[in-house]
Amino acid sequence: MIPEFELRDRHCYMDNAATTVIDQSVVEAMVPYLEERYGNPETVYDIGLEASGAVEKARAQIAEVLGCRSDRLFFTSGGTEANNWAIKGFVMPEGKSCIAVGQVEHSSVLEPVRSLARRFPDNYTYSLIDVDSFGRVEMVQLESEIANGDVGLVSIQFGNNEVGTLQPVREIARLCHDNGVFFHCDACQAFGKLPFDVEEYDFDFLSVSAHKIHGPMGVGALYVKEGVSLEPLLDGGGQEAGMRSGTLPVASIVGFGVAAEMTLHDAKAMGRVSRFVDSIAASLESSCGATRNGDPKNRLPHILSMTFPELPGASLVGVLAKKGVCVSMGSACRTRKRKSHVLEAMGIGYKENNRTIRISPSRYTDDVDTVLLIQAIQQARKNPEMLEYL
Repeated sequence: MIPEFELRDRHCYMDNAATTVIDQSVVEAMVPYLEERYGNPETVYDIGLEASGAVEKARAQIAEVLGCRSDRLFFTSGGTEANNWAIKGFVMPEGKSCIAVGQVEHSSVLEPVRSLARRFPDNYTYSLIDVDSFGRVEMVQLESEIANGDVGLVSIQFGNNEVGTLQPVREIARLCHDNGVFFHCDACQAFGKLPFDVEEYDFDFLSVSAHKIHGPMGVGALYVKEGVSLEPLLDGGGQEAGMRSGTLPVASIVGFGVAAEMTLHDAKAMGRVSRFVDSIAASLESSCGATRNGDPKNRLPHILSMTFPELPGASLVGVLAKKGVCVSMGSACRTRKRKSHVLEAMGIGYKENNRTIRISPSRYTDDVDTVLLIQAIQQARKNPEMLEYL
C-alpha cells in the first residue's frame, strides 16, 4: 500500500493526451537555437544557414517516422492549424461541395467545416458520419454519402482523443480513392504511439503535433501527398516552399525532430503504457463500478475513458487535482464544458457523460503513479462530501 502522504507529496500526471512533459534531450537540442544559433533560416550567412540545416534535419527526422519524403511535410503552429489548413486550403474538385467528417472528430476539424458551410453556403456543405457505441465511424453511412457523388473530402481521425478508439483509416482511404474522393486524417494522438506509413496507408493529408510526443508546444506539421492541390492559408514571405508563410520557430522545430526520432524506439514503452491502461481500467471497474468507454482492443495505447456511477466528473477532476493527480474530463478544449460531443455521439446519456473522466499515461508513468491514481479515486468515492462542485 502506498503511504497516504504520497498522495499529497507526489505529483501524478495522467493527462498526456492533453500534452506531455517535454523530454530533457529535446530541451538540450533546442537550447543552442535559442542562444548562439539564433539565425533566421531564410538568411544566407552562417547562423542562418545553420538554422536552415537544422530545420531540414528535423523535417527528415519526422518524415522518417511517417514514412514519407521530407519535402511533403510542411511545418505549422500545431495540430489545429494543420487540420484547419487541410480543410480550408483544400481545392474542392469541380462539381463537389460536401466535406464528410466523423461526429467524434476534434473541434479543430469540426469547427472549420462548419465555418466554411456558414460563410460560403453556396460552395460548401458538410455531412456528419455517425459512430457506433465504441466511437467507430459507421462505414455503411460513409459509403452511402460518398456514393451520392457530392463528397469531395473526407476527414476522419486516426484514433479518438477522448476514448482512444481507432478508426479503420486504411479502409477509409481505399474507399475514398476508389471513388475519386480525397482523405485527410488527424493523427495528432496516434503519431509516435502507433507505427504507420503515410504512403502505404495512402493518406492525402495528415496532421501531427509535437507536444503530444514529449516535444514543445506550438509546432506541428501537415503531410500533403504529391499532386494534391492545397492553397496556403497564410500569405507573406513564401516560406515552406511557398506553402506556409511566416518565420519558422527553429528551436521548436529542432525539438520536434528529436522528439519524433525518439518515438522510433518507443514501441516497448507504448506496450507498457497500454498495460497500465488495462490495469487501471480493471481496477476501477472492480473497485468503483466504473465503465470503460471506447473499443478496449482496437485503441490508442495511452487513452482511457471511464464513467463512474456516482462521481460527478468535474468534481472528481478537481478533487484529484488537489491531491496532485492530474486527469481531465476529456479533450483539453472542453475542460470547462459540461458535455462531451464524443460521448454523446456514442449514445452515452447526459448524466453518464458528466460522470466521465479521461486518464492518459505516458512513457514516464510508473507503477507508483497508477497506484496513486486508483487510490485517490477510491478515496473520493468513499467520501462523497469531497465531491461538492468546486
